[in-house]
Amino acid sequence: VRFADLDNDLSDELIVFMFPYSFIFKYDFGINRIISYKENINSNSVFVGDLNLNGVSEIAFPTTEGIKFYEFAVSIMANTPYNLNGFSVDSSSVQLTWNGNVDQYYVYRGTEQNNLELIDSTLTDEYSDAQLNINTTYYYAVQAFDPIKQIPLSNLSSLVEIYVHTPGKVLSAEALSAKTVTVTFSEKMNNTIENLQAFELMNVGIPNSVAPANQFAYLLTFRETIPIGENELVLKDLKDFYGSPIVTDTVYFTMDSTIANQEFFISSFKIENPYLIRVTFNFDVDETSAQNVGNYFFEPNNKATSITIDENNKKTILIDLKGQKPVGSIGKEYVLRVKNVMSSSATGNIEINSGAGSYVVLTGFANDLSDVYVYPNPAEIGTGITKI
Repeated sequence: VRFADLDNDLSDELIVFMFPYSFIFKYDFGINRIISYKENINSNSVFVGDLNLNGVSEIAFPTTEGIKFYEFAVSIMANTPYNLNGFSVDSSSVQLTWNGNVDQYYVYRGTEQNNLELIDSTLTDEYSDAQLNINTTYYYAVQAFDPIKQIPLSNLSSLVEIYVHTPGKVLSAEALSAKTVTVTFSEKMNNTIENLQAFELMNVGIPNSVAPANQFAYLLTFRETIPIGENELVLKDLKDFYGSPIVTDTVYFTMDSTIANQEFFISSFKIENPYLIRVTFNFDVDETSAQNVGNYFFEPNNKATSITIDENNKKTILIDLKGQKPVGSIGKEYVLRVKNVMSSSATGNIEINSGAGSYVVLTGFANDLSDVYVYPNPAEIGTGITKI
């Protein structure tokens, strides 16, 4: 049950979700009228909110075809543009796109989030901004203009932040072992790779996993052995750290017979929570060396409390940081380096690589602000500390 003003008459309507039905009642001149009735509605809560910022609240109805949103009044205000996105095209220009349903938009820009200025208008849902300063962060918002509305100007859209830079490009590829390749870029790259299809090794296929080798490189691991000789690697649909597309490219590298010897390395990792890291190697681990907390080094300083080997997958270990410092979406980037860990005796007791494949960059993104913490803590204002 929820009360909300759905038709902007300054009086609340009564919303009732009672599986499998939903009702909306309106008190109108002494009579309770049903203004909405729907079947097959299954929800334990009622969402009401002005998602499109047009001055009229929407109500969400969960259906078998997904969640549908309805308005019960005609907006007197232009609909706010949504899905504003943008990226740096080159070292001095930006491309913006958004969604909307009007014929004219105003574009705002600023170097501070709270100080935007009107720079132009457009009759389409995209805009190119040029003659910008390189290595500078700009903020953009878009406003709709609809002359048939009583309030013709919409609210500003959500902001988009764009760092103007020279977009990244592929520099090189290098074979590290029989099944691994490092790809280096000219610009910082994202630490999370969601699309393995972006990499294709001719005659081998897509990688089994992709992990950051450093800020400018990825470590690609394949299930099959990479053929000895010259190999062709195609890269497509990638973006650099700042969201600029990387031009589809093909790089070549040579797999030398000496490189093809088996090596032991980290193939993937996952931050389960701020105090637990899951690390997977390409071979089963030697339990004695893998469980030695002294074989794991953090930059900046941190410490593993204990190491557990996954009973169902001997290639995977869980690094517990309980009682130590958190990692992940904390505003600080950690590097975890693994030394002196060996593969299992069945795989030849191979010592972990000393370079790429022996370390990972620990970073992440928070879904909400529930884990915000204060630093420094305690803070003693007046002793040189001016910020918390």
